[in-house]
Amino acid sequence: MGEVAQHPNIELITYAEVEDVKGYVGNFEVTIRKKATYVDWEKCTGCGHCMEICPTKVPDEFNCGLSNRKAIYIQFPQAVPKKAVIDPEHCLYHKTLRKTGKKVCQICSKGIPAKGIEGCPAGAINYDDEDKFIKIKVGSVILATGFKVMDKKHFPEYSPEHPDVLTSMEFERLLSATGPTEGKLKRLSNGEKPKKIAFISCVGSRSEKHHTYCSKVCCMYMLKHARILKEKYPDIDLYLFFIDVRTVGKDFEEFYVYTKQLGAKIIRGGRVAGVEPTPDGSLRIKAYDNDLCSPIEVNVDMVVLATAIEPGPDTEKLSKIFSVSIGKEGFFKEVHTKLYPVETSAKGVFIAGCAQGPKDIPDSVAQARAAASAAAALVIPGQIRFEAITAEVDPEKCSSCGICVNLCPYNAIVLEEVNGQYKAKVEAALCAGCGTCAAACPSRAITFHGFTTEQVLAQIEAITADL
Repeated sequence: MGEVAQHPNIELITYAEVEDVKGYVGNFEVTIRKKATYVDWEKCTGCGHCMEICPTKVPDEFNCGLSNRKAIYIQFPQAVPKKAVIDPEHCLYHKTLRKTGKKVCQICSKGIPAKGIEGCPAGAINYDDEDKFIKIKVGSVILATGFKVMDKKHFPEYSPEHPDVLTSMEFERLLSATGPTEGKLKRLSNGEKPKKIAFISCVGSRSEKHHTYCSKVCCMYMLKHARILKEKYPDIDLYLFFIDVRTVGKDFEEFYVYTKQLGAKIIRGGRVAGVEPTPDGSLRIKAYDNDLCSPIEVNVDMVVLATAIEPGPDTEKLSKIFSVSIGKEGFFKEVHTKLYPVETSAKGVFIAGCAQGPKDIPDSVAQARAAASAAAALVIPGQIRFEAITAEVDPEKCSSCGICVNLCPYNAIVLEEVNGQYKAKVEAALCAGCGTCAAACPSRAITFHGFTTEQVLAQIEAITADL
């Protein structure tokens, strides 16, 4: 992240969203909304003094709500750039100003002189900051929007409301040195170190009720967590519940075998039936063991759910903005799984990482390099080569009905004013030569280069002449 921020040929625009896209491959005009930070980043040094004196505490999204952050905050210690932003939804100044018109608090800016507390030493607070809209011209686009983890609330059979039932992402933050417990393994219910921990795989994945696809990384990160725990806390009993173990990848099977040798108990069977709290404060897991050929029950202190990987929250919005197709699973859809794995239905728009579907780090890196190469190869020559077969509209025959505009799957046709009348026009850069417009045109005003309507009809007549 640091290398990207300092690279002379990369313009990094953070805390921003894509609002609109116009144009076509080689000539995209992207409108970006740069959200108001209410902090002057030219002055902010990232010292963190404002966060120490801010009186407001809200759940920290980065720590999955397991800890609190302030209304003015830096997302995480390694953030790039390491600059503070104010959350206007929770900031006392902005909340009061919206409701009553009064200006209160302002501690991060002015401090509390009576108590000897100074405000921002750099004078970087700017309560009057506003969203800014910028437009940039680009030749190609890569969508790498990541994923989100399925919420545990969808699984009432696993007692998701219990503080010691965590998702894998919550457990990841619990083990982190910058997490809510500073890396100390604790039960959230009583602060004690757990003696027994259970991991449950395929929670929401490979399920007709939720997601039929495999989330691909769950088996390996469960084994990773087990190995970390066994190496740091060898006295903890670990139970890993799998439907079946999928460790496809270089050295992955060896990793699995080594984790078992450390003492992690692997239990293969059907989907875990349920998790229920017991009177003594533990959690009882009901499952089936294929090796024992019988139902089993295990009491543990903590349960970690490997919930499914889902498309990012803005996937549907971005698919409409960039005219990119979405598959039945909700991820961006590639043109061809094997031959064109990074291309999309929109020319000049490529995909990488979990935006296309669940994948691990090596696969994401490989696909990102492929997408970067494809995007660069498209624009570096300075000219875009179009398909030879594209649609063309005869303005003399066009009746301006607009049927082709609505039917074109590539948004390649627009109505353009010609001598006071609106006529259909095809943008060759977007046209894929599918023929939908020509088939639907009631005036036969649309033809293809090299294939006139009369020629096509003549071919059909010749083929069917002897039938």
